[in-house]
Amino acid sequence: FALDCICSGMVLFRSSRRTKRWLQELLIWMYQHPYEHDQKAVSAFLRAGERVAFDSQLPLSEEESPHWGFLDPETLFVSARHVDEAGWYGDPDNIVAFHMLHGDSDDSAASKQFAARWDLGTGYLPLLDLFYNQSETLPQLYSTTALPHHLSEELRKALFRSRRPAPRPEAPGRCNETVPMRW
Repeated sequence: FALDCICSGMVLFRSSRRTKRWLQELLIWMYQHPYEHDQKAVSAFLRAGERVAFDSQLPLSEEESPHWGFLDPETLFVSARHVDEAGWYGDPDNIVAFHMLHGDSDDSAASKQFAARWDLGTGYLPLLDLFYNQSETLPQLYSTTALPHHLSEELRKALFRSRRPAPRPEAPGRCNETVPMRW
């Protein structure tokens, strides 16, 4: 939301030989470098800011990478506000996908401190369980075209917990240009 960073939680790949080769080289590289974070690797291979190796050490040049762009993080392809830069703004009925940031890294001390500082509750909320474990308490959630936040006040509160008070900055910050982990 607040930064132009690659998020490998939501991606769309167009089928092409270039994309196939790029993904193959990325997966091979990640297999050979298991200590590196997948999202950083995607960003580095696209030359989008983060680094996992120096450019000369990556298997593909920038010209061999697929063409890419950011999905709309403000109102269409939004993220839970478990970390400082995430969140969404706008009409919840326009959301196409909600990246729940479900994982151990989102239950970190930094995420808990952020949630406390912004009065977002007592840290990490397991959104995956909340949205996808409702078969007994809210069975209609899985058999209707109605949006989840229209069916359940609990889901509405969870969604709006990540809503920002203002639109995305006109000039979002750049993602942290990190040093590769092995250096």
